[in-house]
Amino acid sequence: MGSPENRVSIRPPAVTRARATAALLVAGSALVAISLVLPHPSGGDETALVLTALAMAVAGGFVWLTAKRIPGIGVHLLLAAVTAVTSLLIYESGIAVGQYGTIFVWATLVTSIYFPRRIAALHLGWLLVTYGTVLLLVESTAGYSPLTRWLFTMISLSVVMLLITSIVARRARADERARRFFDLSRDMLCTANAEGYFVELNDAWSVHLGYAPDELRAVPFLERVHPDDRERTEAESAGLFEGAETLQFENRYLAKDGSWHWLRWSSQLSPDESMVYARATDVTHLKQIEAEREELLGQVQEMARHDQLTGLSNRRALEEQLPRAMARARRRRSPLSVAILDIDHFKDYNDSHGHLAGDEVLRACAKAWDSALRGEDMIVRFGGEEFLVLLPDTPPEQAAEIVERLRSNTPMGQTCSAGLACWDFAESIDDLLGRADKALYLAKAGGRNQLAEATLSE
Repeated sequence: MGSPENRVSIRPPAVTRARATAALLVAGSALVAISLVLPHPSGGDETALVLTALAMAVAGGFVWLTAKRIPGIGVHLLLAAVTAVTSLLIYESGIAVGQYGTIFVWATLVTSIYFPRRIAALHLGWLLVTYGTVLLLVESTAGYSPLTRWLFTMISLSVVMLLITSIVARRARADERARRFFDLSRDMLCTANAEGYFVELNDAWSVHLGYAPDELRAVPFLERVHPDDRERTEAESAGLFEGAETLQFENRYLAKDGSWHWLRWSSQLSPDESMVYARATDVTHLKQIEAEREELLGQVQEMARHDQLTGLSNRRALEEQLPRAMARARRRRSPLSVAILDIDHFKDYNDSHGHLAGDEVLRACAKAWDSALRGEDMIVRFGGEEFLVLLPDTPPEQAAEIVERLRSNTPMGQTCSAGLACWDFAESIDDLLGRADKALYLAKAGGRNQLAEATLSE
């Protein structure tokens, strides 16, 4: 069950009951005025009727204007007064039957709609007492005895009271069942009016966001929407009132503790009520999981593109970057050079000093060569003791200078051989790398510790 402050009864609040009573007074005065203007039986005290009608109209206007300050017991006293005044009208007309009995029907309808059956029955009892009294005082009862006329009225109004209170009670039970489902839902259910204020909210709002229902109703919904999401939310809200339906819309909403909660919305407008019915799901935890997953995925992808030993990019990263570099070079008609460096006699060094020492050489070479390159250049560990250098916007002469600078920076007393090839804008990646590899082979075959440049015929 929901908390009392969240519950909305089918029975209107006191201000609505007071205004219904005011409307009853004004309608009764209007009925008297009409009855006096139209042809009507003679014999009544028309002056008294006019004065009573004016008093009813004035009282009705006053009650309407002060309805917010009238307590619940005041409404009951006003309805009892309406019944008494109606009996007075019947007495002043001098006829026990006629148009003024209609006000009794209206009064019975008001009490049956706005109050439980027991209270409505008490009002009906008071009505029958006052009507019975006036029946004993008026001259004409249209040929029926006062008792017969009273019994007719009692039966008729009792049927009206029982029928209306039964309908209201059934609606109240249906409302109660709907309310139970409303409150038991773990989703955040609500209704909102056209001005952007919450009307009804279930307990899930307090559970997830920490606000009391009255705190949520006190300000427009948009005031607590994240500034970065406000424009999107305003557009989505405008679409709702144009007939669109919101499905899976997400925004951030400020919780009472100052944190931002991601809410996923499904909403629909009820045109007859100009009311939005909405369901929000707090997906903050899911968003955190998604963010952590994306971060982890990014880390995995980053690891997949880098060599764990040296920290340099690996062949997978090269497979992604080299086609882009070639496309850019072709588009700009700018030179693109590729060099492959191989540490000389690395296998012998590994065998004599051990793999750990060999790993240290690889790390030292990677760090030294990477720091010697320009920002736009790229060096990758190509495999084993081989490294590949990608040199965009670099003609062969300048590329040779850069490679020689790298070779001169080879650390730990090591030397290296290098093969260099410049792309011809037509050959494939495999052909370009093949030419650089052939040039490396020539450098190693020529005694190592040197650079060999490939020609287009190779």
